[in-house]
Amino acid sequence: MNKLNIRFIVVFNRVNPKGKTVIGCRITYIKIRKQFSTGLFINPSNWNSKQQLVKPSEPDSELINTQLSLIKTKLSQAFLMLQIKESSFTVEDIYTVDKGQKIEKKYNELSSLNVT
Repeated sequence: MNKLNIRFIVVFNRVNPKGKTVIGCRITYIKIRKQFSTGLFINPSNWNSKQQLVKPSEPDSELINTQLSLIKTKLSQAFLMLQIKESSFTVEDIYTVDKGQKIEKKYNELSSLNVT
């Protein structure tokens, strides 16, 4: 049974003029990664990477931690929904379902050929 790994990451060397950096999310499934931005910004010194949380010294830390928890929950739900369907899926499919989009069916090369 393959499992989904969800990690939040802060790139310490990419700080904006306000002294904040974005919190990214990295999902890993079957050794394939998908990374995207959460849209949340914090002071990089207020990030606790071990606990995957913003330290209380950050303004709005409680709100940001709640949003991170919500992102993780939504990704887990998307993963569970795809598992229930009992068909193969990729990390990209998990991300697509999380964003509320439909997964495009993948057709093999033979079905895309026009035979006349």
